[in-house]
Amino acid sequence: MDRETVLASRILIVDDQDANILLLERVLMRAGFRNYQALTDSRQVLEQFRVFQPDLILLDLMMPKLDGYAVMKQLSGWVADDIYIPILVITADASRAAKQKALSLGAKDFLTKPIDTTEATLRIFNLLETRLLYRQIQSSHELLIEHALESRACVLAAREKMERATAPGGISTEALLQLRPALERAAAAVENLVRMADANQASIRPPDRAMGVEHAPAI
Repeated sequence: MDRETVLASRILIVDDQDANILLLERVLMRAGFRNYQALTDSRQVLEQFRVFQPDLILLDLMMPKLDGYAVMKQLSGWVADDIYIPILVITADASRAAKQKALSLGAKDFLTKPIDTTEATLRIFNLLETRLLYRQIQSSHELLIEHALESRACVLAAREKMERATAPGGISTEALLQLRPALERAAAAVENLVRMADANQASIRPPDRAMGVEHAPAI
C-alpha cells in the first residue's frame, strides 16, 4: 500500500476536550496526515459523517449529551454492512467492560489515555491501510462482476445463434459464419475474465500485522 495514499485519508476526531483534540491533531500532523477535522459536540457526528465521509473516526467515550457508545449506535444505522469504516476509541476508561462494550458496538481498536503518540500513530496507520485494502478488494470484485456479466451476455448470444443454426433444415454455411464471431467473442471475454481474476489474486494481499513495530510508518 502506497504510504502517500494512506496519509491522504480523511480522519474525523470526536472529543469534547480541546486539549485532547489538539494533541491528536499534533500526532496526525507529525505523521504526515493532512486531511482531518475535529468535533467537540458529539451530536454533530452524523451530519459531519455525511458531509466529510471520513475513512477513520477517532472517538472519545466519555462525552456529555451523547457519549461514544451512543455515537457508534447511531453510525451503525448509517453505514452499510459491506462498508468498512474503522473506529479507534480513545478514552480514559481503561476498564475491561468499557473495551468490550466499545468493540461490541463496532470499534475496531482501543487506546487508553494518556496515549503513547507512537503507538497511536501505528494504530491509526494500520486501520487506514486495512480500510484502503478493503476498498481495493471491493473495487476488484465489482469489476470482475461486470466482466462476468459481459461474458454471460456473449455466451447467451452465441447460444441463441447456435439454436437458430441447428433448427430443422440443417446448418447452413451462412449460419455457421454468423455463429463463429459470436463464439470467438464469448471465448475472448471469458479469457479476459480469467486473466483479471489471476491478476487480482496476485495483487491483493492481506494487510501487515496490526500494530507491528517493524511495519511502522516514518514519523
